[in-house]
Amino acid sequence: MPVLPSIRLFDLDLVSTSRTQAIDALLAQPRARVAFVNAHCVNVAMTDPTYRRALHSADMLLPDGAGLELAARMHGAQFQDNLNGTDLGPDLARALAWRGLSLFLLGGRPGVAERAATRLQNLAPGLEIAGTCDGYDGLRDARATIDAINASGADMVWMATGVPHQDIWLAQNAAHLHPRFLMGVGALLDFLSGRVTRAPLWLRRARLEWLWRLGLEPRRMFRRYLIGNVIFVGHAVRHRFRHGRSQ
Repeated sequence: MPVLPSIRLFDLDLVSTSRTQAIDALLAQPRARVAFVNAHCVNVAMTDPTYRRALHSADMLLPDGAGLELAARMHGAQFQDNLNGTDLGPDLARALAWRGLSLFLLGGRPGVAERAATRLQNLAPGLEIAGTCDGYDGLRDARATIDAINASGADMVWMATGVPHQDIWLAQNAAHLHPRFLMGVGALLDFLSGRVTRAPLWLRRARLEWLWRLGLEPRRMFRRYLIGNVIFVGHAVRHRFRHGRSQ
């Protein structure tokens, strides 16, 4: 993979480039596995060594959200772009369509991947959806899922089963998967399908989309955002004092 500018935080090399350059660099490669990294991912990686190894072995790590921006600023750095999956996904789908590459959607509740596929084809005319599979019954038999993906002839897989599962599963099964590109996309299929509503643009621009998600699903998101954000800031402060502004 071409050497892209990066910022090293939490012992991870996070890409610091524009959305267009990140997509072009990814699709220029013969094979690549991609993961998004946000504040929640950092918290999980601190306590889950299997997930941490999955991140370290990925070919491209993309910074996602205000937490990573804050951590970068604490080290005297700034990401060129917030490369979160929800915004990058449609642009990536259009790039796939333009290049004649196909996409397999894996994850979400039954019916979510199919609705997301329809939405993507509206956003990216000409995009070929090679197949879909939900993240419940569709993942009970890993071998059958791998066979279905390979039989589809897909060039890229988007897996949406959440952190850490999606990135661990892709890392563990990458050698058996034929698609060139593998990417864990979190809640992207939920957003595309309409199952979860995105925050208004002004909240997104203010980097407060997490507050919208908390309001939509307070019981599920309370620990992740209210407690998790405090934990993440603690990690960021410790990392800053341990490594200084040059890291």
